Amino acid sequence: MQSSKSEFLREAEVMMKLDHHCVVRLIGLSEGPPLLMVQELLPLGSMLQYITSNSDRINSNFEFKIWAAQIAYGMQYLEQNELVHRDLAARNILLASRNQAKISDFGLSRAFGQGHQYYQAKEGGKWPLKWYAPESYNYGQFSNKSDVWSFGVTIWEMYTFGETPYGDLKGSDAITLIEQGERLKQPDACPDHIYDIMKRCWDYKAAARPSFQELVDIFTTDSGYMNIKDLVSDVNLV
Repeated sequence: MQSSKSEFLREAEVMMKLDHHCVVRLIGLSEGPPLLMVQELLPLGSMLQYITSNSDRINSNFEFKIWAAQIAYGMQYLEQNELVHRDLAARNILLASRNQAKISDFGLSRAFGQGHQYYQAKEGGKWPLKWYAPESYNYGQFSNKSDVWSFGVTIWEMYTFGETPYGDLKGSDAITLIEQGERLKQPDACPDHIYDIMKRCWDYKAAARPSFQELVDIFTTDSGYMNIKDLVSDVNLV
């Protein structure tokens, strides 16, 4: 119980320091019991639930590009604050509206500290292995580049409208496929150039993956939607 409370307070401490329009804002804590976080209201809930329930209403050439840009933008902010998320996935992206996605769930996030390139996990846990980079599941090393790997899986979830990565395979079996050089297949709704970005995110060598700054630039450089960077939650697209 004490461990659970300390983890809760640690997550709250992380969130209280964050201030970015692509990151869920923590308003405060209840005095309890039980202890509860009071966060800003995100009416559409998790992106995963939304895309599985509203696939017929979603324009993958519009919403997905906006959400991808906003997730990359929020992750770039975490990188600037020397944080690794460690649990980036569609289930942990919340939607304020159809054109505003925000990163949530900082229960596994860690600071790697100035002068360090990654956070070294001292012990294992209940990790979401299907979203993890090779250096994370092999050596317990987590960096912004391992978050980039997870970003690629999150984008894959979008374009499959909420399918589970690697289907019913166990995490250990998914790891075997990755070590054999296999990657998640191209979703039917995914354009070739977007899948190429995913594959770059899944490069076995962390240093070869794109940075979040590059991913922001990629997803905001679209001749059809030149205002993607400016799309925030106060723009109403219903």
